[in-house]
Amino acid sequence: MRIAFITLFKEGCGGGEGRVAHEMAHHCATCHEVVLICPGERTGLHRAAHNLQVFTVKSAGEGDLYVAALSAKQVKGIFDFLDAFRPDVVHAHEPLSLGLIGQVWAKMHNVPFVHTAHVLPSKMFHFGATEAITVLRSSIGETIARQSLSNFFLNFYENCDAIFALNRFAAEDIREFADCDRIFMIPNGLDLGRYRACPNADTASPKKTLTFVGYLSERKNQLYLLKALGHLPSYRLQLIGEPLKPTYDRQLKDFAREHDLDVVFAGFVDHQEIPDYLAKTHVLASASQMEVQSLVVIEALASGTPVVGLSNETIDELVDEKVGARLPKDTDPREFARHVERICRLPQSEYDALCENARERVREHNWPNVIAQTVAIYETLQGKAPPTAEKSQKGLAKALSLIPPGETKNFLAKRVAVLEKTLRRTTRPKSESTFASRIRKAGRVPGSTWLFFALTIPLSVLFYQIVKHLSVTSRREDAQGTQRLHRPGLPNWLKWLRDVDSADADADA
Repeated sequence: MRIAFITLFKEGCGGGEGRVAHEMAHHCATCHEVVLICPGERTGLHRAAHNLQVFTVKSAGEGDLYVAALSAKQVKGIFDFLDAFRPDVVHAHEPLSLGLIGQVWAKMHNVPFVHTAHVLPSKMFHFGATEAITVLRSSIGETIARQSLSNFFLNFYENCDAIFALNRFAAEDIREFADCDRIFMIPNGLDLGRYRACPNADTASPKKTLTFVGYLSERKNQLYLLKALGHLPSYRLQLIGEPLKPTYDRQLKDFAREHDLDVVFAGFVDHQEIPDYLAKTHVLASASQMEVQSLVVIEALASGTPVVGLSNETIDELVDEKVGARLPKDTDPREFARHVERICRLPQSEYDALCENARERVREHNWPNVIAQTVAIYETLQGKAPPTAEKSQKGLAKALSLIPPGETKNFLAKRVAVLEKTLRRTTRPKSESTFASRIRKAGRVPGSTWLFFALTIPLSVLFYQIVKHLSVTSRREDAQGTQRLHRPGLPNWLKWLRDVDSADADADA
């Protein structure tokens, strides 16, 4: 099978979402012909390990976020590459930018399009970069932004042949935007071998270690963990991860210093080194307010580390008294500390049993199992019939009429002309009994999608130029001696946006 994966993250970037996208492509490439489309320094095809092909799209940015330069020329290059590669399935991990371009190509060529939803669409503003770029809310208005995102997700999901929800909580949220028959539950995959080799922590050690792994942010709620640590005088807390906001980072460090807490702010740690930290961890502590399916919790359980966490999507799915403790969201920090201490005071034999239960809990998250489930759905989708040419041509013609004259419209018009000839050759007769159902499930690109597509091109070019300029400015400042974090979790241009937002807030005050 030929599979085209798409992600907005370079390898090693994007936290768990970016990591899953790259690992899935690498594992699929051992048995299938795979290309991974992602940001890069230039547009072109490369070859990675395990026969994986990587098609990079010229992008600007730093750290975890990059903006692709999706000019009409670049989009044509992506389309031409996909025409030559001829994938049997296109699978995007994000709905925006490159993901949307891949969806349009797939629908134009009757190729199944699959999307893995790594966020809850109804709560998009609570994830990732939106936590840091609060200027977007103040400038656009949160109500308008939410409505725009809602309309986009409705349109995007309508054009997906399959949507992968990581668990039942994600599936329930996605059902607000998409038909149930296109939603499949497939969890995140991981290379569990190294985690399973971790030894169990020693309950007899005088100093117990708690660990948290993830971005430092209000949603991750590390301040709560510091408050719980105040009730655990003989414990150390390791916070592994970078801050999304400098102000929150300072708040955590000030609180730890003022209360004389034993806290290690480890900063960024490569995920290959995480097993070494978990091997010395007695309990993974999580107070995160929202986690669709946290890789860190899966990693901790796979390593045999008990988890104590406040209720969220991941904790509710994977954690109970057999592997740790699941606590209500409104649990007092003192009560949280009591459950941590209860686990750490278990006799070694009982603690070891808890560790073994934890490993067993996540054994199905190994990549071979996840890939097998994924490919099975790909194969099912390939048996579905294409829609009629008549409906598609009307939709495309209507969409083209909405796009202003220029390079983008000319490029799309040529593509539509080629598509119309292809549709005439592939259309099935109207007499087919399940014809209406198949049109509904595998419909062509609607006019609204073409409009989103047309808007993506000029907007991406605009943001690319802004990010490129700000990144160059940042590098010049670094050359003059400005201190910088090791592998920043967010690029400097996001810091600039935060500074603008802070200045606006001060002015309002």
